Amino acid sequence: MSTGTSGLQATVDLALKEGIRAGCSDVSIIGSRSLTSQVRFSNNSITLVNSVRNITIDFYLAKNRRRILGSSSNPTERGVRSFVQRLVSACESLPESKDYAPLPSGPFHYQKRGNYDPKVADAPLVDYVNEAIESALRSGALRVSGSLNTESTQSIISTSAGANADDKVSMMLLNVRAFADDNASGHGLSCTSFISDFRAGEAGRRAGEYAKMSLHPVQLEQGKYDVIFLSTVVANILPVAGAASAFAIQTGMSYLADKLGQRVGVESLGVMDQAVPERGLGGRSFDDEGTPTQDNDVISRGTFSTILHNTTTAKKFSAKSTGNAGIIVPRPNTVVFEKGGVTFDEMIKDTRNGVLITNNWYTRYQNQRTGEYSTVPRDAAFKIKDGAIAEPLFGLRVSDSIPRQLSSIEAISTEREWIKWWEVDTPTFAPAMKISGVPITRAVGS
Repeated sequence: MSTGTSGLQATVDLALKEGIRAGCSDVSIIGSRSLTSQVRFSNNSITLVNSVRNITIDFYLAKNRRRILGSSSNPTERGVRSFVQRLVSACESLPESKDYAPLPSGPFHYQKRGNYDPKVADAPLVDYVNEAIESALRSGALRVSGSLNTESTQSIISTSAGANADDKVSMMLLNVRAFADDNASGHGLSCTSFISDFRAGEAGRRAGEYAKMSLHPVQLEQGKYDVIFLSTVVANILPVAGAASAFAIQTGMSYLADKLGQRVGVESLGVMDQAVPERGLGGRSFDDEGTPTQDNDVISRGTFSTILHNTTTAKKFSAKSTGNAGIIVPRPNTVVFEKGGVTFDEMIKDTRNGVLITNNWYTRYQNQRTGEYSTVPRDAAFKIKDGAIAEPLFGLRVSDSIPRQLSSIEAISTEREWIKWWEVDTPTFAPAMKISGVPITRAVGS
């Protein structure tokens, strides 16, 4: 079948028609046509340049209160028909769903604003990567590695309940790791939907400077510290919008369970699930059921304000869908932290005895219900003494709980950055945060 817009719509229409013809009471079809490109680099040189065009068709079918999901890539007309037949056959063998709810009835009104830049598809990726490498080297790095990924996607939804919409989104995601030696590294990011907002040189500069500052690290005495987490870390260790998913709450995997309407953080904390952030990263005007997305205040002035729902969980909670389907698991569209009242530099100056953590990885939960987790700082980390960044540190581990941290936020920065990478799946507009009393121990083997 054609890979153009009309071809994608024709494929979606065919899949919808076949699902209805097979006797399904509910059919939701989402077709996506994407161009993804990647440039990888290592040891100051580009090692891979790759581009892939792909069409994906996602199916949701319900028949006799039985439900099933499926996905097919680059299907032919014959392939669509065959896939629907197999999916319906599998659906009929499933037990009835106790939580079944019909798809929401359209037609709906969808907002037209989208974070899409047609220039991203033809962006000079190699030039941007070279700019990032050169900037990191000028700033003190000896070796530079990382990746630049871009994506331009058009999505179309049609449902048996009358929902019809289409969206376009573009993304540019640059990760830079710079090394001044084997034990001194720094990390830089630039994440955006628009070429005019892309800052390859800035990402490289930050990575290079942090790498140079990390030479000759020392070990920190174990204990509790006032810790300043940069935006990259905040987006990873405080996934509060994901914890607001009704699925996480009802399955006992959320520290926000039974907390609706209660104070869960400091009064200055605000977190929003935003449908399509203006000139932001990602977002979509419709969810997987065809419901228009909307802005949801997850935490407002420190109070847990909104549980994120699809139609199924909304029925179970006697609520309304918030436009966050996931057919099975409601999820945030984008996450936007409210900005704070101090600059990052002011945060440093106000800290007498603390730690600065610029990046992290290997975040693992010991107990999702209580929000207990541990994570390992990766790349540059520093002691803060008397209002200034001091010696670099190595071999740290943070072990804490999210509820304790939310109630121990001392400061939130005015500066915010869009974050998305393999440690942060949902686009997140995050500030830096200073959190008091954070337990820091030594990582294994350090």
